Amino acid sequence: MTEFIIVNIGYGFAFIALAIKEVLWLRIILTVSFVFRLFYSYSITGNNNVAFWNSLFILVNIIMIVKIIDERRSRFIPHEIKDIKNTIFKQLTSKEFLYLWSLGKIKTMEKETIIDKGIKQKKLMFLLSGKAFVKGGSKTLAELERGQFIAEMSFLTDQPTSAQVVTEEEVTIIEWNNNVLKRIESTNQSFWQKIHYILSKDVTKKLELMNKAHQS
Repeated sequence: MTEFIIVNIGYGFAFIALAIKEVLWLRIILTVSFVFRLFYSYSITGNNNVAFWNSLFILVNIIMIVKIIDERRSRFIPHEIKDIKNTIFKQLTSKEFLYLWSLGKIKTMEKETIIDKGIKQKKLMFLLSGKAFVKGGSKTLAELERGQFIAEMSFLTDQPTSAQVVTEEEVTIIEWNNNVLKRIESTNQSFWQKIHYILSKDVTKKLELMNKAHQS
């Protein structure tokens, strides 16, 4: 009777795990399931082969649990960019955000053209301070402030820029080489999907601003 209870508790936890969407809890419950099955296979039936595989499954799940907890662990974000993390990059974990930030290069630009129309950009930029203006000929199509991307549409479509972006004052930006970001796309799909969502959201917001400017 004890054998029956132990093995069915193990499979019961496995059944529950199948209904859980949250990855961390899924891993935890699967681990509990394998612990019960390990006890059954080793202590009750004496099947060392099954016990070995259950031990291996437990080890893999524990490693993944530790990895997930580490990914989600809150990390120190410098005060000057904390608002950016909590608004624009809120889909990223602290670890992902700090890693992305470390890949960029911060630079200050004086009054100048940041990007020209019709040029295929090699870098994605993000405005940290100051203002920039999206120009269509002599007309200002949109005004960009802290927390907005520059050349993100060109980056996403891999096409030349559709407008000129200029600044009439000193601005500070962070820029990422396109090849560095594309490497994330090929090596870490879940991370890349978050970045793609953030960029797409910025494009949508910018198009809305440009449409309003065009209507007026």
